[in-house]
Amino acid sequence: MWASASGFLADRRTIGLNLGFGFGDASAATENTLILNGRVHKLAQVDFSYDAHNFMQPWRMVAPDGRLDLTFTPFVERIAKTNLLLIASTVHQLFGRYSGCVVADNGERIVVDGLIGFAEEHHARW
Repeated sequence: MWASASGFLADRRTIGLNLGFGFGDASAATENTLILNGRVHKLAQVDFSYDAHNFMQPWRMVAPDGRLDLTFTPFVERIAKTNLLLIASTVHQLFGRYSGCVVADNGERIVVDGLIGFAEEHHARW
């Protein structure tokens, strides 16, 4: 799973999110980050929950350490499938809005309300 969003907060600061889950061994590091006004705030594990039979239902992204709690509400789904026998790929990519909160490195709680972004489930065989 991969998710990303960027835009502006209500106070006009810039915000970006890059979130992933299930790419392999994340014991040493993750790609999960909050970027606030150009400064990277490293996030640890983020768990994704969603309905794999109905991707248009809201998704949840939650960090077990309490630093991230977001709901992603899709408004459109893009599906891409490739099957070339040795190489196969199925992607469900959703575009929608994020709401919830994320905590910066300094402990500031950032409220996210309607931030546009995407989330996707991608299965691949190479």
